[in-house]
Amino acid sequence: MKILLVIPTVHGGGAEQVAAVLAREWSSAHLLRVMAWHVGAEQLDFGVPVEDLRLPAQTSASAKLRVFRRRVELVGQAVEGFRPDVVMAFMDEAGLVCSAAALAGGWRERLIVSMHHNPRWLGRSRRLLLAAAYRVPAAVVGVSQGVRSEMARSLHLDPIRLHDIPNPLVLRDDEGEQASRAVAARFAPGFLLFVGRLDRHTKGLDTLIDAFASLPRERPPLVIVGDGPDRAWLDGEVGRRGLADVHCVGWQADPHPFYRRAGVFVMSSRFEGWSNVLMEAMGQGCPVVATDCPYGPAEILGQEFQALQVPVDEPARLAAAIERLVALGDAGRRELGQSLRRRASRFAAPDVAARWLALAASLPGRHT
Repeated sequence: MKILLVIPTVHGGGAEQVAAVLAREWSSAHLLRVMAWHVGAEQLDFGVPVEDLRLPAQTSASAKLRVFRRRVELVGQAVEGFRPDVVMAFMDEAGLVCSAAALAGGWRERLIVSMHHNPRWLGRSRRLLLAAAYRVPAAVVGVSQGVRSEMARSLHLDPIRLHDIPNPLVLRDDEGEQASRAVAARFAPGFLLFVGRLDRHTKGLDTLIDAFASLPRERPPLVIVGDGPDRAWLDGEVGRRGLADVHCVGWQADPHPFYRRAGVFVMSSRFEGWSNVLMEAMGQGCPVVATDCPYGPAEILGQEFQALQVPVDEPARLAAAIERLVALGDAGRRELGQSLRRRASRFAAPDVAARWLALAASLPGRHT
């Protein structure tokens, strides 16, 4: 199969990492081409060289329009020359460009776009734009069943063209990146762990801190991995409450050493599209407790681990769930962790990559 993957950037966030994992899987057996608006100094491994369109984001409205038109033109040229069986657009910025190019070039039946967040988070103008653009592709993939359903509700898209495919999990047995290992090794095994963007509105950091502060004094320390707009707020809140056993270690290139040493992973989000970090923690055999937020955690944990979920915005319930896992002891947490690892294995990268290919093979406009 000939695959053209279009993505705005090739470093950093969750959607980029998902695309890189899938691309590596596809590149081993298929002819893959990857295009990005701007590559920059750092980039993830996509399995093939990434083509840099050298069209970074602009600030002025006129410049944005010029760059958008140029991106549409270049994607159209790539489709005409490469003649892919399928074009896969990751992230909304790529989805909008590819939808415009497909409409102009007559290859809409070969286009798949994907949504990695809950569309309810978006402003009204953004929702209207996506609702119009995403009537073009042959298929629109949501990262969870909840996101797929929300696209039908919020964007009024035809359910027949909507699909859900979970994010892929790379099951790892290595020790992790050296610098991150060194930071994780500062803490004795068994600590509580949060990994994610420091944004209290979406990630529920205020709920996390309230829950932790209410735990008994003999509680394990809390290690917070990540950075974001509320880092200053978090540092101030930790200092104001005198929480000397909360350690904010900033962004880490590889969170896996932290998962491997943690006693309990805590996810306090108010909103998610999926939750890569929850899935990754489970994949490392780390016991977890998570808010039952829309969308993703309930699908990741499944019915068998429903007891590990708590309602959103209830610090007392979150604290009680943490206490129950701490009380299991090392042996009990190891047993639970192994069960969670088996649950997470159903999202293994090769299986998820195959689901994308099966969807691509079903498109009416695919070349034969």
